[in-house]
Amino acid sequence: MSARLYYYPGNANLAPHILLREAQVDVELVLVDRTSRAQKSAEYLRLNPNGRIPTLVSGDLVLFEAAAICLHIADHAPEAKLIPELGSRARSEFYKWLVFLTNTVQPAYMAFRYPEQYTDDPAALEGVRASAAERARRAFLVLEEALGAGPFMLGSAYSACDAYLFMVAWWANKLPDPPARWPRVRRCVEAVLERAATRAACAAEGLSVSF
Repeated sequence: MSARLYYYPGNANLAPHILLREAQVDVELVLVDRTSRAQKSAEYLRLNPNGRIPTLVSGDLVLFEAAAICLHIADHAPEAKLIPELGSRARSEFYKWLVFLTNTVQPAYMAFRYPEQYTDDPAALEGVRASAAERARRAFLVLEEALGAGPFMLGSAYSACDAYLFMVAWWANKLPDPPARWPRVRRCVEAVLERAATRAACAAEGLSVSF
């Protein structure tokens, strides 16, 4: 398996990028320069009509949506053990937490980070941010409770969920109540950061990640 990952440093490509390196995929990184709105260019929109990052191209397959890309990588690199066995209880738990991260945690953070996308009223911006920060806080508290003995989301076994949690927890450093101050979340993201694939992905994107 080889792949081309369209990325911008630290964007939603980070979790898929980490997993590509976990799976030892031969990956070509293609910068989509957000500073010049390259994600809205006609060329990029032919790949991803949503004009968002990331996009993965593997052969004639074109995928967007970070969680979908993570699942694709996990399914096509079984030797990397990024997803539990099909039909197992752990597999069902995996689905629950990945969907929670992408459908609950990530949208709350995005509303905090980009409140102007959620209202046309300038006077409402701070209200949107405050509400989103509280939703994110509650969501991370759910994760804190769920992590249990850890160190990872599914216990002792690393999975794609952990790369996704690492990504959103790093973004969430900007929240008024950063989730990495909570001991179980911090233990998990620090365990992910210690992995060679995570360090390689961060270095390739030019990121200095700390919690």
